Amino acid sequence: MTKAQRHKAIIRRRIFLSVCAVILAAVILLIVFAVKAVMSGGEKDNASSDVSSIQSDNMSDVSSEQTSTPSYPATGPNGLDANYTKLLLVNGENPLPEDYDYEGNLTTIPDKYINGSLKQIDKDVWPYMQAMIEAAWADGVKLYVWSPYRSYSTQNMLFKKQVDCQIAKGVPADKAEDEAATVVARPGTSEHHTGLAADFNMADDKFETTEMYRWMQEHAADYGFIMRYSGEKQEITGVIHESWHYRFVGINAAKEMNRLNMCLEEYLEYLNKQ
Repeated sequence: MTKAQRHKAIIRRRIFLSVCAVILAAVILLIVFAVKAVMSGGEKDNASSDVSSIQSDNMSDVSSEQTSTPSYPATGPNGLDANYTKLLLVNGENPLPEDYDYEGNLTTIPDKYINGSLKQIDKDVWPYMQAMIEAAWADGVKLYVWSPYRSYSTQNMLFKKQVDCQIAKGVPADKAEDEAATVVARPGTSEHHTGLAADFNMADDKFETTEMYRWMQEHAADYGFIMRYSGEKQEITGVIHESWHYRFVGINAAKEMNRLNMCLEEYLEYLNKQ
């Protein structure tokens, strides 16, 4: 082999070795990238799984908090049955039936608890109302029953007076009854007919500025009563804000309605969906 041939062979060998080195380096790089990709994918899957688990746990907590009912005691103040309820719905859309017994389950409230002319209430509700009033008195709050049960004829008289009042304000005669019904319920659609509701101390917005109102807001549910008509629920109840009108529903029912911020109409719909 000549000197020129040896030189060419050396060059070819060097080129071959260089190409092999490049290919080997490329293979090594591919292997490194593949391993990193696999490891990264595994970490992402684990992270995704952890996040999903956390989100699932959080959603479970929120759902549980929103839907679960707290555990309420079975006994209220003075040994009263905290689970006893009276959820009869009476409003403009749900009048009492024509054969409803307006006076069959009433008892007379002793005079010392009254500051008005009406004196009857549902006999099963009275122990709760009496306990509430006496608790208020013990706290130095002068709470009295002003307007409890009303007969059909009494409600009819009050409604007609309110219709006349609306007309005197300039409300057209054909709209006066509907406007009056937001203030005084039509006969047959008033909670006062049931003996389950009462106005306390006065039927006036000034009640909301009194210590009696503040006490009732804090303690009424402890005895089974809710403020039946609030301004924020007027579209549902059809009745204006009445800070003085309280309705007996039962101790634990009242607490649950307050917790859920529901009026009676909403609460009954809520129960029907359970």
